[in-house]
Amino acid sequence: MQIASKTSMVEKLTRFLRPIMRFLFPEVKENEQAHEEMSMNIVANIMGLGNAATPLGIKAMASLQKNNPRKDTLSNSMMMFIVLNTASIQIIPTTVIAIRTSMR
Repeated sequence: MQIASKTSMVEKLTRFLRPIMRFLFPEVKENEQAHEEMSMNIVANIMGLGNAATPLGIKAMASLQKNNPRKDTLSNSMMMFIVLNTASIQIIPTTVIAIRTSMR
């Protein structure tokens, strides 16, 4: 994921996910860093890279917390981000593949 963040791939993925992100997270408008971190987290989850997604999710939550006016309460964007991470929508379920392979 660090290699991807140093290339233009992050910008392309962020641009691709921008309409979806604006719909799901309307409160996060100008925070480009939060959009980038959330996009990378969602992409990592979709690809089945849960362990790589965790640090990105923590960074994204920290970025969202900076813009949160009430520091003791989660914002709507933070709650939506938690729900998306908990659902962990995957195209390539690597964990399931690993478990099934080890069961043979």
